[in-house]
Amino acid sequence: MSSEIAIKIANLSKCYHIYENPQQRLKQFVLPTIRSVLQLSQRNYYREFWALRDVSFEVSRGETVGLIGLNGSGKSTLLQMICGTLNPTAGEMHVHGRIGAILELGSGFNPEFTGRENVNMNASLLGFSPAEINALFDEIAAFADIGAFMDQPIKTYSSGMVMRLAFAVQACVQPDILIVDEALAVGDLRFQNKCIRKMEDLKNQGRTILFVTHSVGMIEAFCDRVIWLHGGGLFKEGDPSVLVRQYVNFMTHGIEDKHKPVITQARLPVQSADEAGWIMISEKHNARNRGGVTIESVRVVSAERGIPVYQISDLLAHDLTVEAIFYTSHEVGTPLFGLGLHNELNEPVVHFTNCAVEQRFPALVAGGRYRLTYDFTLPPLRDGQYLVSVGMDDGVPGASSLLCHVYDAWILSIERGHLLYKQAGYVQLDAPSIKCELVEDDAADAHRDQK
Repeated sequence: MSSEIAIKIANLSKCYHIYENPQQRLKQFVLPTIRSVLQLSQRNYYREFWALRDVSFEVSRGETVGLIGLNGSGKSTLLQMICGTLNPTAGEMHVHGRIGAILELGSGFNPEFTGRENVNMNASLLGFSPAEINALFDEIAAFADIGAFMDQPIKTYSSGMVMRLAFAVQACVQPDILIVDEALAVGDLRFQNKCIRKMEDLKNQGRTILFVTHSVGMIEAFCDRVIWLHGGGLFKEGDPSVLVRQYVNFMTHGIEDKHKPVITQARLPVQSADEAGWIMISEKHNARNRGGVTIESVRVVSAERGIPVYQISDLLAHDLTVEAIFYTSHEVGTPLFGLGLHNELNEPVVHFTNCAVEQRFPALVAGGRYRLTYDFTLPPLRDGQYLVSVGMDDGVPGASSLLCHVYDAWILSIERGHLLYKQAGYVQLDAPSIKCELVEDDAADAHRDQK
């Protein structure tokens, strides 16, 4: 294997045998031998579960790769096979360099041993001599920062303390490849940041890092590449800024079938509006259109001047109006209208519904075409792109039925490059409002046709 490749995976697969009951397991242990002696055809008493199937990829030396995917998609199974704690059913795997791994919380620790004894044991298993372990011990103890508990049995530790010690051992022994499986989620915020700084230090030293996390912000900020597993297979890999956006949209709005996720379109291909600023919404962008409601067009305009707003470049708060035209094919008894403004990681910067602002609307008629108007003041936000989503449910919060949402219908750019300080965070709007008025309906059209 090339010295520039740290990890090479080729058609890696892992199959588990699932037994319905203990009797089936016993039959599988005994009967194949008997059937072989009697020269009878073989029969399996289990069903196969492929936790991982035909996964192939390479990780270059010094590369930081994040693994994402739903629970049960095969991420932990893959890491365990790379570390050698689990044997693959099929495929090839080549690892170049010493691995430091934090898989399951407390894995590799003896609960009866003290922290000091476990440090010595783990470091010796990694090939360090007693003299080298003694030279590293003070650094490990300082990083773990568990005080007198270092000389207490591991079984007396909290989960956070176990993670502190596990990460300290693996990070301070300077592995060629560091593998972390969601362990950082256990620690407190201060220690999580400490671990991230240590991982950044290892990355700057040219170490290879492979880790699983559900923090998409960390994936985008820290990784060179993302591998997305789904259903035991490699679904996608590539640029974090692209895949994180798609993954968050799938987790929030996507639809999953037996084979692969269907990703809701992240944004409209081109922000193309007519003279009045209306963007026509195609059918495929009416996500989860289950209730016979279709959003036909959307626009964002200045509340004062009525002109489309695509970009904001000053420090002022802006009075905005978001308008949507939608058609109802049946009556909607308790309309619940929502507006969302999300950043590029799909984090909600602004979100409100008419119930949240204590507004109620009468039932909407079948065959009606309505204009929905959201008025609000957008406070100064940090530079970046923000995506406007609108939608309608039938019911009240907590007991509503999703009718139709259009995600990322409008791109609003904020570009104020001259600012010395940029603030980040979520905002709560001051007294936003929502209006809804009937534009036309099928009954009126029929009456007009008769005339």
